[in-house]
Amino acid sequence: MLSPQDVDDVFDDESFLEERFADVQRLLLGSRHEPGAETLVDVPSSRLRLTVRPDSPGPLGRCSTVRIDPSSPAPAAPADGRVELVLGDDCSLLGLADAGALDDWRAAVPSGLAARYLAPPGPRALGLFGVGEQAWACLLVLRRALPSLAVVRVVGRDRACARDFALAAARHTGLTVVATDDPHAGARQSDVVVATGGHPPVRADWLTAGALLIDQTRTTRTARPPRTTRPAVRSVRLAPANRTAAPAATGGPGCLALGEVVAGRALPRRLGADIVHYRSDDLVGWNGMAAAAGLHQAWRRDLGTALPAGRAGR
Repeated sequence: MLSPQDVDDVFDDESFLEERFADVQRLLLGSRHEPGAETLVDVPSSRLRLTVRPDSPGPLGRCSTVRIDPSSPAPAAPADGRVELVLGDDCSLLGLADAGALDDWRAAVPSGLAARYLAPPGPRALGLFGVGEQAWACLLVLRRALPSLAVVRVVGRDRACARDFALAAARHTGLTVVATDDPHAGARQSDVVVATGGHPPVRADWLTAGALLIDQTRTTRTARPPRTTRPAVRSVRLAPANRTAAPAATGGPGCLALGEVVAGRALPRRLGADIVHYRSDDLVGWNGMAAAAGLHQAWRRDLGTALPAGRAGR
């Protein structure tokens, strides 16, 4: 069984993250045997909702996962108490982990790969909007994905929380991490900006020319400065190559699939001054693959708590 701290320890590892970047890249470039859709099952008597993800290959062989959530959770509800089970191809229980912690890293890892393809050359400054666990995972992933980063500007709704986050992040990463009360300046002075849950709203027109906005929320505002000075904003979504984006879901018919950029068939910028808006989303097959890989790495590092399975001897 993997606690939230166990999950963090597993994913905060350079070689492990590089392997996961490669997993996401392979999924983006397409698979001949794409997993089927997830299945949602409500359990009214227990007020639970199960999400069954189809089996996908990984370091433990072909595994499937079953996620257990409270039924009809509120959008901003905390992730405490959510559990994910990893099952072998014979339906044996291989392990379970905190689903909320997994979610933070599952969103962060594709964003790290996206940053490698979409960030301007040699980015040094990161603007981090939000101070929760999701923001922490993003910071650690981007530190690995973008080794040129030197300065992190943290923006949060609560000044004290932002300062505490900045102090902890500086100790853990060795980077210069400062908390700022000015969201506009925090974005303007950064080459890459990450918007996570619970952050003050971010406007793309706050960004400097050529910047990358990694959007992991549903509250980021569209850039609407005067047309005479308006920078071009190109939208990129997390999707495999050869996929056509639906305008309603991706913000417009001109939205690029990240897989097309990874495959070298599309450029994220027409001009160096273009701003890139990357929208984080789900990637078919990735959620189950990340859970199984995390469990395998925990076994290798002897992390987690062993739980007995089956009947105890008498």
